[in-house]
Amino acid sequence: MDTSIPLNPSNLVVITGGGSGIGHAIASALVQTGASRIYILGRRLAALADAASSLSNSVIPIECDVTSPTSVSAAVSRIEQEIGYIDVLINNAGMQGPNHRPANDAETIEELQSILLSNAEGWEATFAVNSSAVLYVSAAFLKLLDAGNRSRGWEGGKLPADRARRREKDNLTKILIEPDDERTSQIITVGSISGLNRFTTAGLAYSCSKAAAIHLCKMLAYLLAPWGIRSNVINPGVYPSVMTAGSTDSYNYKEVPAGCKGSFQDIAGVVLYLVGKGGAYVNGSMNTDGGRLSVMPATY
Repeated sequence: MDTSIPLNPSNLVVITGGGSGIGHAIASALVQTGASRIYILGRRLAALADAASSLSNSVIPIECDVTSPTSVSAAVSRIEQEIGYIDVLINNAGMQGPNHRPANDAETIEELQSILLSNAEGWEATFAVNSSAVLYVSAAFLKLLDAGNRSRGWEGGKLPADRARRREKDNLTKILIEPDDERTSQIITVGSISGLNRFTTAGLAYSCSKAAAIHLCKMLAYLLAPWGIRSNVINPGVYPSVMTAGSTDSYNYKEVPAGCKGSFQDIAGVVLYLVGKGGAYVNGSMNTDGGRLSVMPATY
């Protein structure tokens, strides 16, 4: 095993919800490790522009509502016209939805019933952003992800079941790709350990929508395998974000064995592993939660 080979995580990346929180942290990590171009998508163009200006001129903000097929299509068209392909799509946009945390402390059946019946209309919006958009955004970028494989010398399109994917390696060094770089295009979805946790930490709609997103990404890993496109899902625990604003920064071992929220380095390390050469063999899911699920009633 040659340990002198350089690790090069540079990619052409699209990040939804890239203007704040984990999305902004991911963009920053990619900028600092030489990603050639990063598109950050979101509904608030001013926030995206501020995020981009704080990072690098390689970060391009695009106003986009992930729940609107027209808006997503416009973003895809622009990126296709400007660069023609992408290497990585990161589905990070999300919303919390109805708050069901008080249900844990309900003292009467009437109180519990009232909490669970509140804000019923919020379920649809939560699933639209956290679940449905993962599929539709991913589907919208499939052509550019396939083009990303072709740009790296890989055979494009659907592969027959009886052979491995072919690759033309003669010109790799001309396009600054090392011969040992086996990466293929991938979709990375930011799920949540709430989708695996049976304890209500945020809201039932949030947890259910994240569970749906996690399973969807596993299904995409299978469905897209013949097309040479990977699907990975990262399940963060408690990280600094708009959703966790106001929550404590320290935890006992029964809440989070690590004792604290996740940091920039924690999420950056996971993402850089997945988009780097070392992550080329990964197609599935991973948790980054400080051990939280290990002390919760959960499946993982």
